Amino acid sequence: MIPKIPIAWLQITYQKSRLLVTVLGVTFAVLLMFIQLAFRDGLFENSVTMHKAIQADLVLLHADTNYFFGIKEFPRNYLYRVLEINGVASASPFYFADANFKNTENFVTETISVCAFRPDEPVLNLSAVNQSLKILQQPNAVLFDELSSGEYGSVASEVKNKGVITTELSNKKINIVGLFSLGGGVMSQDGLVVTSDLNYSTILNMPLEKVAIGVIRLEQGIKPEEIIKQFSQKFAKSDNAIPVKLITLNKFMELEKQHWAESTPIGFIFNLGTVIGLVFGGVIVYQILYSQIADNLYIYATFKAIGYSKSYLVSIIIQQAVLMSLMGYIPGFVLCMFLYQFVQDATRLPMFMTFSRALIVLLLTITMCSLAGLLAMKKLQSADPADLFR
Repeated sequence: MIPKIPIAWLQITYQKSRLLVTVLGVTFAVLLMFIQLAFRDGLFENSVTMHKAIQADLVLLHADTNYFFGIKEFPRNYLYRVLEINGVASASPFYFADANFKNTENFVTETISVCAFRPDEPVLNLSAVNQSLKILQQPNAVLFDELSSGEYGSVASEVKNKGVITTELSNKKINIVGLFSLGGGVMSQDGLVVTSDLNYSTILNMPLEKVAIGVIRLEQGIKPEEIIKQFSQKFAKSDNAIPVKLITLNKFMELEKQHWAESTPIGFIFNLGTVIGLVFGGVIVYQILYSQIADNLYIYATFKAIGYSKSYLVSIIIQQAVLMSLMGYIPGFVLCMFLYQFVQDATRLPMFMTFSRALIVLLLTITMCSLAGLLAMKKLQSADPADLFR
């Protein structure tokens, strides 16, 4: 028994060259959408690199702080008030600032980020940092992020070879005593050094009474929402010269991404790129389907003459559009996996496939091709059975 082959499949595969052009067009559109969305999400994910390195259940921030590089400081004694709340295990100060770092090769100074904390109250979930807490207590001792930009010189290789190297930070002598790996760049810090709170104050001449972030850890079983509620009630009754807010670390990351999405053109630019890919693929599919309908107009006229309804003919076109979308989506998806890895290796930008993104692009591709098919179906109106007898 010979299996029945769908008419839609027979039509799109009849001319192999036309099919190849269609698949390539849809594949390119799929690739463009995947890349644009990945760049957008990757940049937003890159912006919270520092947030992810902080070990906290809650963070205490200045009320006007909505993104990391817009941090405003607040008095350290606010942390003591948080400690008064039942269920709070610790409230540690975290310091963050920018400083001038002298390149160890050409002696040119470059801006670098500096973060600090009390060595007896570590706040970072970086194993290399936590293993070097005693060393950080030494005067002028700092750790250097080996994934920092190359503009700071070959610091990582020198430390690996010599153990300790000397340079300057804010015109003060420092000893780079070790390395850790965090990374960043693009939307976060290009380079980072970590030190103790006392070294931070001495080298940068910064007062320890001014805190960038309060790192709050809770006792086991305590819900963050309960502490936030108690904190709001406690501070509502007091007269504070400087307003602060207590939020979860995840909420802080959401605020960071929201800032870059709404306060900068980044989101708009990459969303526009996605739309351009959508339109490009739609135009290709429309042209192919329109040409295909025009070439086979007598066939559709014959279908009408022998009694097939217009809805049946429409279903054939829609089937062709969906088949085209799937035939272009699959190779586009596969190629994109390799492209993501290549871009991530070259830029350290987080580029990975997510189920939601794969589903969104698939639905966009099917919608794109289906709309193109609906537009091309206008040609069916000229399929008149009477023309067969002229």
